[in-house]
Amino acid sequence: MFKLLIANIKMTFRDKQAIFWSLLFPLMFIIIFGLFDFERMGDTKYILFDNAESELSQHLQEGFDELEFLQKQDTPESLDRAKEILTDGDVEIIIVVPENFDMVIAPDNPKSFEESDAIPQKQTISPIEVYYDESNITTNHLALSVVDKFIDMMNMEAANAPTLFSYTTKNIQSKNIKYIDIIMPGILGMSIMMSAVIGISTGISRYKEQKLLKRLSATPLKVRDFLMAEVTSYLFINIIQITLIILLARIAFDVHVYGNYFYIYLICIFGSIIFLNIGFALAGYSKNTKTAEALSQVITMPMMFFSGVFFSTDALPSFVGKIVDYLPLTPMIDALREISINGGTLRDVWIEISFMGGWIILSFLIAWKLFKFKD
Repeated sequence: MFKLLIANIKMTFRDKQAIFWSLLFPLMFIIIFGLFDFERMGDTKYILFDNAESELSQHLQEGFDELEFLQKQDTPESLDRAKEILTDGDVEIIIVVPENFDMVIAPDNPKSFEESDAIPQKQTISPIEVYYDESNITTNHLALSVVDKFIDMMNMEAANAPTLFSYTTKNIQSKNIKYIDIIMPGILGMSIMMSAVIGISTGISRYKEQKLLKRLSATPLKVRDFLMAEVTSYLFINIIQITLIILLARIAFDVHVYGNYFYIYLICIFGSIIFLNIGFALAGYSKNTKTAEALSQVITMPMMFFSGVFFSTDALPSFVGKIVDYLPLTPMIDALREISINGGTLRDVWIEISFMGGWIILSFLIAWKLFKFKD
């Protein structure tokens, strides 16, 4: 059996398609998502025309400068030119401060305000004009909320209204979690699924087309030894997969794993067994390699997008989310994220492990029913 195992590993590394799906495909995803700076995707670029150049307008500008997601751009020569820049999509918002934008302080005694000759009874300040891109809903909402907050605050200050309520913030997050930290466990699960399902289904189907299985059945080789060698060789490739993905994510993009690496490998091996069984089932059902390739894509592609590889399953409609929870990839990714991001233990993911155990049994029974060595 050991010689057969070595032979299977050699054949796998000689198969360019198997190497692509097993090693290069998941590494491409890590590189692509690692290069994106998702923390900057919410930035709002704005142009400010300060026609007042007063202390109050300066206070407004200082408040905007304190907000990291608001990125001030150079002020063009005219408002019309700024509108062209907005139309081209280079900025999301234009703020025009009127010339008479200045603070009006109300006296403590309202009567003295009416009797005062120095301060007029009523001073009307022109409103701030805000131009925005209607197509960018998210950034518009944030930016307009900030402007609204500053205007409310300045109205309160102008009226000398006392501050009755306030709040303080205390940051209790001890980990700097980046988007790539969340994506990495999902890519681990996806790569295990793709290589196992596609690799086994197409590989065994190719053996069937070449009548290799029939010829092997006429030799002293035991079916059990052949299948064990196939499964063990793919598990070996999966371990290399896991190691390369974690190393690339750690070295190139500073991805942190807060849990136990042994638990991550263990969950991945459980998942590999599930998807290897599914691969055997597809190989048994398929009449040729093309059918196996098509069926493997039908099985893996929906799970790749619905099981939380790239996006949280909470964003799905409730009835879809309930169905997705029972897919074999979903508990695997949930367990990997709990261990990797939250430092969870096997006790913390016992529900996910139970689901995966159920899938191991179910997928084995399906493969046992569909796969025939002498086909």
